[in-house]
Amino acid sequence: MQGTEESLEQKSFAQLRPLKISSEILAAVACCVVLFVASRTQPISPWLYGYCAIAGVICFLTYRARTTRELWLTGLLLLCTCTACLGSLAIALGNPLLWFLPIGLVLSLPVSAMHFHPLQALSTGAAIWATLFYTVQPAFDRQLDLTLTLILITGSLLVATLVCQTFCLIRKDVFDLQHQLHGMAYKDTLTGLPNRRAFIERLTATVEDGSATSPLFFLMLDIDDFKKINDGYGHDVGDRVLVEVGRLLKDRSQSHNFARLGGEEFAVAAQVHDLAAAQGLALAIVEAVNTSPLYGLTLSISVGVAEREPGESMFSLMRRADLALYDAKSAGKNRFAMAPSEAANA
Repeated sequence: MQGTEESLEQKSFAQLRPLKISSEILAAVACCVVLFVASRTQPISPWLYGYCAIAGVICFLTYRARTTRELWLTGLLLLCTCTACLGSLAIALGNPLLWFLPIGLVLSLPVSAMHFHPLQALSTGAAIWATLFYTVQPAFDRQLDLTLTLILITGSLLVATLVCQTFCLIRKDVFDLQHQLHGMAYKDTLTGLPNRRAFIERLTATVEDGSATSPLFFLMLDIDDFKKINDGYGHDVGDRVLVEVGRLLKDRSQSHNFARLGGEEFAVAAQVHDLAAAQGLALAIVEAVNTSPLYGLTLSISVGVAEREPGESMFSLMRRADLALYDAKSAGKNRFAMAPSEAANA
């Protein structure tokens, strides 16, 4: 069913993964280009290209990642690799202190939004600066230069964390909104049951799957004399009856596909072992409704049951269950009736 819901982490992973992959490939390519351009002006060690090879392997690991935690770890490794590459290049060019802050800021700030949690952004930024300090080992002429550099680094880490926090909150707000829209699209607002759309999508998937080993039975349910309840007691009582019937249906159909189709009509698509089990489910629903008085009313429900035949379409299955429901109504209501086979109807 389309209504299968994702967690916030799953949704975030689906959004972050392509962004992570593309940005990491771009970072690896950028390192190769920088090394190539630098090599045109002065000799550099070919071993520096090994960092690019390592970055390529890490990009592949990111492609294979399946959780946000794995995305964070591979991203951290790649950024540290690129940091070591550019730091080593800065040393080879002869003026590492000039490139110290630009390298750290360029690599730490842009990726701050590509994390599932602010602590991941903070740890990634800290790892980049630690790698840069270890690789370059800058020597500051004055204590003030070191102090100001550390203040700038601390500021960049805080900014990266705040940016990540902001994007995380935005993702959560969007996720919550999508969750609410999902509920509006796939749930009946009165009873809280799945609605017709959710039911049909799940039933369609079941019919088209073809891998089920248990027979499929369709139960069409209709509250008896519901119009008289609305006319005699008011729509408020009618709504309460619908809610109560929905609750009883949910209690007895937890493992099946069930829904309120509209008005006083409900439905259950049950995959059970045999005909007896399907009849037992229908009887249990009928008895539960009939023994649940509301405002002194004795409620009853009629059920039409149809077993799906090999190759039968969903439309045909629902139509036969609907005809069986009319048979149950004609036989006195407060009961279930079985639909004849498609061959018998023909």
